[in-house]
Amino acid sequence: MLFHVTAEHDHETCPGREEGMGGDAVRIAQKWLEGNDEVKVLGAWGHQPSHKGFAIVESSDFSAVSQLLRGMMLIGKCEVLPVNDNIAARKTRGHWES
Repeated sequence: MLFHVTAEHDHETCPGREEGMGGDAVRIAQKWLEGNDEVKVLGAWGHQPSHKGFAIVESSDFSAVSQLLRGMMLIGKCEVLPVNDNIAARKTRGHWES
C-alpha cells in the first residue's frame, strides 16, 4: 500500500536550528528517509523555507509507517494518507496507450 507523507515543523523545532544542516540533530531527524524492513521510502522531497517534507512510502502496515515517522511527529505535524497508484490502475484497466 502506498502512503503520501507530509511532515512539517517550524523554525523553533527545526533540527537544523542549533548545529545547521550538517549537525547530529538533522542526521537523526532525517533517519526515517532510509526506511526500514517494513517501510520502503520510494521518494522524498523537501521545501526548506517552509520546513516541510513530502514523501511516498510503501508498506503493508500503517502502524509500521507511524512508527517510522515517530521522531518527526515529536517535532511537528505529520500527515500520512493512503493513496492509489493511478498509473498502475490505468494500465491494469488497459487504458494505457503507450
